Amino acid sequence: MTVNEKGDSVRGKLLAAALALFNNKGYAATSVREIVQTAGVTKPVLYYYFGSKEGIYLELMHSSLAEFDASLARMTTISGTAAERIVHFCSVILDLIIDRLEVLRLIYAIYYGPPQEAPPINFDEYYSRIVSTVEALVEEGISRGELAVDDTYTAAWIIVSILSTTMEEQICHTPPRIDARLMERMLGVVLQGFQQKANRNEPLYEKEMKI
Repeated sequence: MTVNEKGDSVRGKLLAAALALFNNKGYAATSVREIVQTAGVTKPVLYYYFGSKEGIYLELMHSSLAEFDASLARMTTISGTAAERIVHFCSVILDLIIDRLEVLRLIYAIYYGPPQEAPPINFDEYYSRIVSTVEALVEEGISRGELAVDDTYTAAWIIVSILSTTMEEQICHTPPRIDARLMERMLGVVLQGFQQKANRNEPLYEKEMKI
């Protein structure tokens, strides 16, 4: 094993130990001593690679968010109809979530749970970027005459809501009740409606129901 490989192995052990402890005990309740004991290393090793408990938390977050950024950047290279690109985008985000499911559990615990003194990260910004990316894809579909949508922002939220529900199923249920294939079918139902409206040139939304 080379020096670099050994370093990567140690970093991996520390990240895995910290992630498991943060999820099981909470960020605030987890100590550096517990992390290094679980990883089988000493405190100076953790300080050498990450500087502090905050540093290891930020590495967990930033490495995952960097993959998210890369996924958004790749969207510009994907061809196909607007509907195909929307489904592909949601599938890519779901694959990323499944690969980083324990990180998502931690994000949800930090975001929705009690304050844990974790370094602040603007998770809302990343979620908003998902919505804006989908909205841009919907607008592209409208410009091509493939989709008919009166309110692109609302349409984007409908699509993202399906993605979000699927993401949360991965966290809350084993096995999840909604998998990637069912998510694609759900998206297909919505997008087919947008396409049919475009073909018939009808308004997307009915008048508000009177209660």
